[in-house]
Amino acid sequence: SERQSEGDYGAVVVPRSRSFHFNSGFSIMIQVTPVSSRSISRWSSRVSLAAVFLCLVFGCESRYSDYVESSPLEVWAVRSDEERPIAGVEVRALLASGKELVSRYTGPDGQARWEHVEGDLVVRVEDPEGRYFPQERTVKDLKKPLLFKLSEGVSASLDIRSAGDGGAGPLVAQVEVWPMDGAIVHGSTRPDGSVDLEPLPPGEVKLLISAEGHVRTVLDFTLGEAENELGQVVLQPGGTTLKGRLRAEEPPTELSFRFRGVSIKIPAPVRGSFEFTGLPAGKGTLVGWRDGRELFRMPVDVSGPVQDLGEIDPELAAVSE
Repeated sequence: SERQSEGDYGAVVVPRSRSFHFNSGFSIMIQVTPVSSRSISRWSSRVSLAAVFLCLVFGCESRYSDYVESSPLEVWAVRSDEERPIAGVEVRALLASGKELVSRYTGPDGQARWEHVEGDLVVRVEDPEGRYFPQERTVKDLKKPLLFKLSEGVSASLDIRSAGDGGAGPLVAQVEVWPMDGAIVHGSTRPDGSVDLEPLPPGEVKLLISAEGHVRTVLDFTLGEAENELGQVVLQPGGTTLKGRLRAEEPPTELSFRFRGVSIKIPAPVRGSFEFTGLPAGKGTLVGWRDGRELFRMPVDVSGPVQDLGEIDPELAAVSE
C-alpha cells in the first residue's frame, strides 16, 4: 500500500514481500520497500504486471513472505515380499521431541495421508494385529512419499529373576528391544517374571532390561524364525545413581544417557537437577536435548554407588566435546 505525495516521494504503509511460484520450477520475489522516486515505483509495478502475465501463461501461486506452507504427507505400507498394500496399519507422526501430532490408519490401498506444516518429523508404523514388526523413519522432506516395506515379525520370550532372591524370585521389569532394523519395541514382565515380545525383526537385537533397585542390563541375542526362547536372565541388585545440576538460561527439555549401544531418557530436569538410576559401571555419554535438538554431549566414566557430576554448563560441555 503506497501513498504518493506532492513532492514525488512515496511512503510505504505496509511493507511486505511477495513471491510468485511457477509450475515450471522458477519463482520471482518482489519486495515492497520505501521509495523516493516515482520511476522506481512504476518499475516495481511493471515487474508485478509481468509476473501476473507469466502466471497466466505457466500457472503459479502467489505467496506473501509470512506464508506458511502446508505439505501433504503420504505414507504407504506394503508387504516386503510381494509389495502388496497393507490396510489397517497405524501410522503415527511425532515431533523430534517425541510429542505425537497425528495418528492415521492405512486404507485398502495401503496409504495414509494428512496435511502438515513443513518441519522434521518421525514417522512410525505399527501393525495393531502384530503381524509385522514396527518401523520408524525421520522425515525432512515432506514432499516425498514414504514407502514402508513391512516384514512379518518373530517372537521372543524370557524369564527375569533377581539375584537378591538367589535367582528364584520373579522380578517386575521393563524390557526394550533395540533391533538393527526397525523401531524399538517395549514390553513388561508379568507377575511371574515372564515376558513375551512380539513382533520383532529377525536377526541381531539388544535387550535393555530395567528394574527398580537393580543394575540395568544389556544383552545381545540373535533371533531366528518364528518363536525364540531366550531363557532366564538374573539381574544384580544395585547400580550407580548418576546425578548433577544444569546451569543454563535455556535448559534442556530432555536428557539421555547412552551406554553399550542403547539409551535411556528422562524428562526435563526439575530446577536444573537430574538423576539416572541403576546404571552399570563403565563408559557412557550424557546428552542434553531441547525440543529434539541436541545441545551437548558429555562423556562419563560411571563408577561407585552414587556419582555426582556437580554443576554442568551445557555451553561449556558442548565446546569441550
